[in-house]
Amino acid sequence: MATESQREITVALRPLERFFYCSALAPQHQATCVGAILKTARAFNATHGITGILLFDGARFVQCIEGDGDILNPLIGRILGDERHCASQILLCEPLGQDEERRYPGWSMGYCDVESEDLIASIAALPGAQGLEMLRLRHHNLDLG
Repeated sequence: MATESQREITVALRPLERFFYCSALAPQHQATCVGAILKTARAFNATHGITGILLFDGARFVQCIEGDGDILNPLIGRILGDERHCASQILLCEPLGQDEERRYPGWSMGYCDVESEDLIASIAALPGAQGLEMLRLRHHNLDLG
């Protein structure tokens, strides 16, 4: 009989998943509701291993979130069903590659209030992977305070 030190222990790791989308602020809501969205998202994400970034230009959102699919998939349903969003457009939903790391590992929810609608419109107009790459290239130039 094999001892504990002789047994091969196999751990099944679920791949992390990424969800990238854009949406518009629902007309019945004011831009001031974004503070409540951030407060809730940061608290939930910090305790559930979700990381990401949210950009808002006063009218439109673009967000990329990453985490375990068992947690991320129900979260996606809640986001898409949130009455504060409308005109949601899924840009990308995919598992991260085996050697791929999170794009925003230190942020339970990084946030940037962008002054121009052009950035979000430009990201949303691109195919998913290209829009995500544009966000990656531009997020270093944003004020994510």
